[in-house]
Amino acid sequence: MSEKLAVVTGASSGIGAASARALAAAGFTVVCAARRVDRIEALASEIGGRAQVCDVTSPASVEALAEVVGQRLDLLVNNAGFALGQDPVETANLDEWQAMYEVNVLGAGRVTQALLPALEVARGTIIFMASLAADGAYEGGGGYCGAKSAVRIMAGALRLELSGRPIRICELSPGMVQTDEF
Repeated sequence: MSEKLAVVTGASSGIGAASARALAAAGFTVVCAARRVDRIEALASEIGGRAQVCDVTSPASVEALAEVVGQRLDLLVNNAGFALGQDPVETANLDEWQAMYEVNVLGAGRVTQALLPALEVARGTIIFMASLAADGAYEGGGGYCGAKSAVRIMAGALRLELSGRPIRICELSPGMVQTDEF
């Protein structure tokens, strides 16, 4: 049996780091992908995985990730993301909204496109990290709720588009999680 390979984006902290640890404990070799090299190198060393610097907003960085992964991937955890600001829509900083959308939505789309061929070879699984914030609006959450709703809809659309192909699409929607950043 060949090794089971997983990629976790946003693996440098929080849910991403916890996911990488859990997958390693379950027998996966985990590619820990994130921007903060010191953190992913430490995590990869801890779990016997591989560190890959990856900025999901950069096509070249995502392409480098795909090259490291190679032709077969069992599991992709599209976790890279963050929340900025809690201002009402009326006064929200739209540059913050754009940054959230770029990482949470376009980053997940970019990584999915790059790794889809390797996932299909392995009859793999993609997990999109959405949020309970996709279930409904809250005051000050216009940008974040919108971004996580887009992640949810992207996962649903992909599930329909890949119907009949050997790739499973999943979505997780955690609530508030205490991490170093939040």
